[in-house]
Amino acid sequence: MKKRSPVEITRAVVFALVLREVQARIGSHRLGLVWMLLEPILHITLLMLVFTYIRMRQVPGMEFPIFLLTGLVPFFLMRNIALRLMGAVDANRALFVYKQITPFDTFIARLIVDFALMSCVYVLLLAALGFWGGYDISIDKPLFWMLAIATGITFAFGLGLIFCVVVEAVPEAALVIRLLFLPLYFLSGVIIPVWMLPERLVAWAMWNPFLHVTDSIRVGVFEHYPVTHGIDLAYAGQWAVVTLFIGLSLFRLRQREILAL
Repeated sequence: MKKRSPVEITRAVVFALVLREVQARIGSHRLGLVWMLLEPILHITLLMLVFTYIRMRQVPGMEFPIFLLTGLVPFFLMRNIALRLMGAVDANRALFVYKQITPFDTFIARLIVDFALMSCVYVLLLAALGFWGGYDISIDKPLFWMLAIATGITFAFGLGLIFCVVVEAVPEAALVIRLLFLPLYFLSGVIIPVWMLPERLVAWAMWNPFLHVTDSIRVGVFEHYPVTHGIDLAYAGQWAVVTLFIGLSLFRLRQREILAL
């Protein structure tokens, strides 16, 4: 039998972990796969209905459902990646007895699943808004849009690694970390654009890399999106690189202790 290369082994392991992750989320229900997609779609659709029609919120010069969608999906993607990676080691600890499987493989598998899931949600909702709602769903600067999304994913991945190390050392920190994403949800420009925030909050919100990512994504989508002074994708990129480096370093230093728990 031909010996497989390390790349082939890693690819096979990640593929198997992706299938395992999907199976775990689907459960034993026949409609599990449908519900896996339907749950985030219903969540986002409900928020769009509430803020578009019930609260009658508007953003001048932009169609609010598209504005809201381009903020909700990327933020949920980044949040899910960070929180899913936080529990990846504990959820797959029994698999590490096989030398082919490493903790990093579980991180990559969860990243792939969450990215694929939210991509499907985004495409389906965007198609629905374009087909039935008649909204303009074009992307003005696709390369900049993709760069902003990649920056956000990198930042979330680094955060997830840091959270994983922290939670394995102090399990009670998981609840605190989850609660921290609630204020970040409102300070990241997801629902309210940065120029409509109270002035006393803007200075604090500018420290938040999620705000720079979200606003940069919208700059890539809308042709005449107003660029707020201080919003800079490079700032978020610096955070992403530093966070990823710290996360990888911490996990490398603590890997033996984490796996021994």
